[in-house]
Amino acid sequence: MAEAMSNDSKHDSDWDPKAGLPSPTLPDKFSFSRTSSTGSIDNILTSSSAHNTDDEDSDHKSTISYKERRREAHTQAEQKRRDAIKKGYDDLQMLVPTCQQDSTNSFKMSKATVLQKSIDYITFLLQQKKKA
Repeated sequence: MAEAMSNDSKHDSDWDPKAGLPSPTLPDKFSFSRTSSTGSIDNILTSSSAHNTDDEDSDHKSTISYKERRREAHTQAEQKRRDAIKKGYDDLQMLVPTCQQDSTNSFKMSKATVLQKSIDYITFLLQQKKKA
């Protein structure tokens, strides 16, 4: 800990707070001129905006909204499908006597259980029909 503080104080003694921050010196190969860098940025901005016309921007916006509409339609269709399956299970559970729950039982019967009990009941009905 003492060594870290002594190293920090060495670096602090090289810098004079009254003189301001020392300017970094860069090697010659990294020298930049303000005009050339600004000019090249202007050229990049001009050339990139020339590629995007108003027609292309409006096509891009309509493509995004088209994709959004497709996604929304798919989501709604999927929700409708899930609701139909849920209603089918609920109807099946109401029709099959072995699936009907008494009011004291508060847990919901699983879909697998509803299907299995329905199969069992239909099998029982078929056996009863054969006997008659």
